[in-house]
Amino acid sequence: MDYYDLISISTRNMAIMNPTTPEKLRRAGEMAGLAAGEEVIEFGCGYGTVLTTLARGFGIQGRGIDLREDACRRAAEQIAAEGYADRLAVTCADVLDETPDCAYDLAACIGSTHIWGGLAPALEAMAAWLKPDGQVIVGERCWQHAAVPPDFARAWPGVLTEYEIFGCARDAGYEVRGVLHATADDWDTYESGNWGGLLTWLHEHPDDEEADEVREYLHQIQDEFAGYGREYMGFGLYVLVPV
Repeated sequence: MDYYDLISISTRNMAIMNPTTPEKLRRAGEMAGLAAGEEVIEFGCGYGTVLTTLARGFGIQGRGIDLREDACRRAAEQIAAEGYADRLAVTCADVLDETPDCAYDLAACIGSTHIWGGLAPALEAMAAWLKPDGQVIVGERCWQHAAVPPDFARAWPGVLTEYEIFGCARDAGYEVRGVLHATADDWDTYESGNWGGLLTWLHEHPDDEEADEVREYLHQIQDEFAGYGREYMGFGLYVLVPV
């Protein structure tokens, strides 16, 4: 089964595909000083929850881009259901194939900097979409401890320490305005949501030829979380403002 199919299955019952909350997203918007009418671009927009949360809280308008067709359909439906179809749009495309359509006030990328191969190249790429004074909200995994078991660290080569995240931001011409860390409850809710989506699919497809693969993926992410993830993996929303 394709990796993105597994993601669609695991996140089927989730609004936000990361260990954060609408309240933290609103607080990030406040830190960025978002105002009515400002333009926001979100890369890897998932189910549109970030955009609708910012539209509801600040009156922004903007656009999301995501590769998965099912995610884009669901995002468009959510945007329409909340009454934002006149100011929010979703493009189903590979971000790497897209070019800026305008200069945005803020770029958001929550848990998807891997699109460009990591935080540093992501910040460089997003800058091309921004006004000179444009800001960034980025959601990143980070190590919670200096000493991470080598086997687990090798499985997540793109994860940085928070010290390294701050350095990447400064090297890209930003100051870190603020950070909102995921709590243990945020992580439990996120991980349990993934497990629930996979288990629901398995219940619905007991005889599917790909059921073993789905169950293997379920056990893999559970073992990662129980073995090391709960203790060593963090996540934060970082609000970056230009120098």
